Amino acid sequence: MHTEKETTVESPYTGGKVTEVQTVEKMDFRGEDFYVHTRYYLCKVTGERFTDTEQDEATLNDLYSQYRIKHGIPFPEEIRAIRQRYGLNHTQINKLMGFGVNQWAKYENGQVPSDSNGRLIAAMRRKEVALGLIRDLRPVFEDDEFAKILSSVLASPEEDIKEGLNSIMYEGTSRSLENGYAPFDHRKIEAMVKYLAGSGKCATQLNKEMFYSDFQHFRNHGTSISGLRYQAIQFGPVPVHYSTIYDHVPQLDKVVIVRGNLESIVFKCQTPPDLSIFSHQEQMTLEEVKNKLDALSVSEIVELSHKEPAWLKNYPHKGIIPYSEAYNLSGL
Repeated sequence: MHTEKETTVESPYTGGKVTEVQTVEKMDFRGEDFYVHTRYYLCKVTGERFTDTEQDEATLNDLYSQYRIKHGIPFPEEIRAIRQRYGLNHTQINKLMGFGVNQWAKYENGQVPSDSNGRLIAAMRRKEVALGLIRDLRPVFEDDEFAKILSSVLASPEEDIKEGLNSIMYEGTSRSLENGYAPFDHRKIEAMVKYLAGSGKCATQLNKEMFYSDFQHFRNHGTSISGLRYQAIQFGPVPVHYSTIYDHVPQLDKVVIVRGNLESIVFKCQTPPDLSIFSHQEQMTLEEVKNKLDALSVSEIVELSHKEPAWLKNYPHKGIIPYSEAYNLSGL
């Protein structure tokens, strides 16, 4: 896959025209080769390539995600969740794990742990492992500190308690290219559905806005927003089990509208969603997609999605659409 398109960006070398290149390149990370989607600018005069922060972020996210999945290393938000679940601060968990000062914080902020540290962190998801480690390291802690840490871990919830959409939809949601390397988070999904549905949106429109939001965000930043998988069906790309998803979003009304002999279902949001759950980048993606697609009719949106290689390649077998197709988006 190699594409080039014109941009309004100016070359830092000549001030002239620049094209944006999207391609797949082999990259080495810790002695292993990975095939990574990359984007960069190319100066038309000098042939020099350069990147911006967003392009670099997306490339590294793809590279690191592939490595984490291959080696079973938790992602940054999963590492943070382990510490928070046990109620430990960074000093306590670094001491418990035998890590250097600020090491756990670096992992939470995106640094990829070594394979050995990654496996140890992954094992800490199990409460019995954490308790065993604490008891084995009893001599390392002062009495008061030991009692506080032990009490906090004992009081923590068991691993993987899932409610609502998580308990229904957790099938097939381990990190992969099928869900854009993102975790399945029912809070984000609920807020995303409510924001895009707004004051009224039929399922066809809502499905397409979900698809374009997730895939555009993956193209620009290397991860999806929702962690949902998408399937190519007759009327275009849709979230897998989308009816079940929408049925379990709180404060989302389902209104049946009859026009002649036809019935259609319109989803309406009763209360505004909490957008604070999204990053600034995610909010920008959602706003951009919503503004563009809200200006189109249902038939125009369906026609737009039917031009996407993501749908054309996978519709014949009703297949799951891999997020690698985000780099071939033509509609937005």
